[in-house]
Amino acid sequence: SVPPGWAHAGRVDPQHPVLLTFALRQRGITHLAHLVEAVSDPRSPQYGKYLSLEQVRDVVQPSPATLMTVLKWLQGHGVEDCRSVTTLDFLECHLSASVAERLLPGAEFHRYVQGQRSLVRSPLPYTVPPELAEHLDFVGGMHRFPVEHTAVNRAKARKDAQSARASFHLGVTPAVLRQRYNMTGGDVGLLPNNSQACAQFLEQYFHQADLAEFMQLFGSSFAHRTQVDRVVGRQGRGKAGLEASLDVEYIMSTGANVS
Repeated sequence: SVPPGWAHAGRVDPQHPVLLTFALRQRGITHLAHLVEAVSDPRSPQYGKYLSLEQVRDVVQPSPATLMTVLKWLQGHGVEDCRSVTTLDFLECHLSASVAERLLPGAEFHRYVQGQRSLVRSPLPYTVPPELAEHLDFVGGMHRFPVEHTAVNRAKARKDAQSARASFHLGVTPAVLRQRYNMTGGDVGLLPNNSQACAQFLEQYFHQADLAEFMQLFGSSFAHRTQVDRVVGRQGRGKAGLEASLDVEYIMSTGANVS
């Protein structure tokens, strides 16, 4: 269904370009789960021996049969402009709407607008040939609309910070969580090689200034860090997403004093 705020603007021209992501069936998922448990378990001899992306690829990359079947199917419809990710389990392909509709029977590409934003999606379900069913998990770029998120207004937050603490009941703060987990002020990271990671998805981003302000408000009872030392990838256009900021802030409050 079309989310509120998006308006239908008609079917796109047959030659309109679309970008689709083909999720190829992975191998070794059970083995990967065991590896993740092993590197995360302090009792395991594999603890801390994290896999590189290339090592993950060696575990999960699709079978040669899957790769060949999907590529042959795409090329048979004239789809050549494709890019594979490092792990070889996703193919991003540029193609026209008419080719995509022949490739995925049932699909119809329509334009939807929201203010200055424009998006092409299919309101109808798609199908794939039976011989592809065991090789494809899904096709991305068909139905999902961007997740709406609230931008954090840092200027207003600074202005209202003190009054907000007095008038707004948060319910759960870092102090509450640390108490629930029986953590004292001494339960913080003390070694320079301690580290932790948090992934950002769906165009959600955190902001260093939000983290510093959050720790000023809620981090007085434990040693903490006020910035993330290393950020991998781009950080949007200066606006922070509420969920991403909260993820980073609460992770760095429970895993305190660790970047």
